[in-house]
Amino acid sequence: MLKIYSTFLLFGLLFLLSCKKEVVKDDGYTDPALGIPQTQIDSIRKAEDQKQVLLKKVSYQTDSASSVEIMLPVSNYVKEYSFSPGINLTDPQKTTETKDETTYTQGLNIQNDFSDSSSDEVVLIGQSNSPDVFPVSDIKEFNETEKILSEDKNSLLYIDAFGHKKLYYRQYVPATKTYYLYIAEVPKYSSEKLQYAALYSIYSKAKHLLSFDKEALPENLTWEKVKPGISEVELKNYNVYYNSLQKELKYFLKNNDSTEIRKDHFDLYLYRDNVHTQKAMDQTALIADSNFSGHFEDLPFENHLISGYFSGKFSNDDMFAFVRRLSSNSILVSAKNDNGYVNDTTEYFIISSIKTPKGQFYLISKTNKDGNDMTALMNDYFSKHLKI
Repeated sequence: MLKIYSTFLLFGLLFLLSCKKEVVKDDGYTDPALGIPQTQIDSIRKAEDQKQVLLKKVSYQTDSASSVEIMLPVSNYVKEYSFSPGINLTDPQKTTETKDETTYTQGLNIQNDFSDSSSDEVVLIGQSNSPDVFPVSDIKEFNETEKILSEDKNSLLYIDAFGHKKLYYRQYVPATKTYYLYIAEVPKYSSEKLQYAALYSIYSKAKHLLSFDKEALPENLTWEKVKPGISEVELKNYNVYYNSLQKELKYFLKNNDSTEIRKDHFDLYLYRDNVHTQKAMDQTALIADSNFSGHFEDLPFENHLISGYFSGKFSNDDMFAFVRRLSSNSILVSAKNDNGYVNDTTEYFIISSIKTPKGQFYLISKTNKDGNDMTALMNDYFSKHLKI
């Protein structure tokens, strides 16, 4: 009996030991500066690193004789930056000139369709004889770093005393003695996870700033290819507006009604065409099949182009022309003020046809001359799937 009891006790002890889990301390739970566990931050960073971001070359004219070129995700663009960066590059207590007469030649503001007018993503480009200009050690010395997330010779990601997540990244090109400083501060989104996703998305962007060998071919751009590389924050913003259009299609637009969404670099104009619904008519097909080029007033069918989206932009006697078909649902068109001047005022637009059981709809947006910017890619996809 004693032997049986001893055997049972031994097996029980072994079972308990096999079930015992090692307790691993996670500093993320105890460090209030991080906001979320370190394991989650690592997971977010890994996800951003694995994204295949499609890049394009962006040129910015600095003056009549020169320009600068950088590589950015296809959803980004630049404008001149005229404010002080959010990170001190030199000792703020001193006003002396920087060593070796280092100069800034250009400050560029990096934006996407949903950036504020003064977005906190800046690239400073300048000349210096020193390859070690503006070292990370100086950034640490002249800025309060509450928590350093990562650091190496050329980069510093940290959280300041106010909880702002910031990035500093430097690149130097010896052949041209040119340095590039990418400086960013993540906006205070409601979700800590979104803030970290934004931070590491910007970090990826900074690392690809001079990746001129990785430019995506424009003709290969589709929303299906671009979407996996879009930052989580930007994609959420896009979805807000296209979800709104989806509701308009289902519930709100009546005969010949329209709805419009406008941002500085982003517009969406959706309208329901009752006449085209009744006649089983698709104006994109008619414009494409006729290869139309003429005045707005000469379009060979009843339409709401000039009284709707183009109202205030063009008049009946301005020029309108079919450029090419983008897909079975979308066409690229051009419009031009017929003012008699030599300078070219041509603008380009995508018109997408949307057929639903509730009627015939058209979605119109401004685009580039190739019809392959972010808005055009999303509009075409939305016209086929009613989502992005």
